[in-house]
Amino acid sequence: MPAEKEQPETGSPRHPGIRLLRKVAVGVAGTALMVAGVAMLVLPGPGILAIFAGLALLATEFQAAKRANDWARARFHEQWQKVRGRVGRDKDDRHAKAGKADASAQD
Repeated sequence: MPAEKEQPETGSPRHPGIRLLRKVAVGVAGTALMVAGVAMLVLPGPGILAIFAGLALLATEFQAAKRANDWARARFHEQWQKVRGRVGRDKDDRHAKAGKADASAQD
């Protein structure tokens, strides 16, 4: 009995033609999403979301897109933390000012 070939760990089908077809389909769909996202930056629609979705789709098959996706995700999280910190400080500042105003009004 011949030894069976193990399927690649990536979960891709064994046949090279199917793998190539999948890679091309992912490339076309991801690129189309990104182009549509860029168009939606000036037209109505969720442009940033479409760009990130296209990049995430491309990252499933292409290493360069994965690196770009990881970089963009890290920058997004950094900026999100800054915004969250700023919102929290603004809220605390407003409460502190309101407390001072109440205290001076009572005097």
